[in-house]
Amino acid sequence: MRVVLVEDLREIREGLTALINGTAGFECVASYGMMETALARIENEKPDAILTDLGLPGMSGIEGIARLREAVEFEFGH
Repeated sequence: MRVVLVEDLREIREGLTALINGTAGFECVASYGMMETALARIENEKPDAILTDLGLPGMSGIEGIARLREAVEFEFGH
């Protein structure tokens, strides 16, 4: 399963990336510190799942979930 991670705290982002990559059948294909960056690059990642913090600086994870879903559905036809 290809996973994209959006988390603003570097230590948590790195820890979750290591946990995902250390789990059989999972790969963290990208991790971002801001939702805006994830939105700009998500089409290149082709994720199966997106794990995001809800309390991000700038655009919140809550707002970003809807936008990511639209971007992924539009791009990949899910």
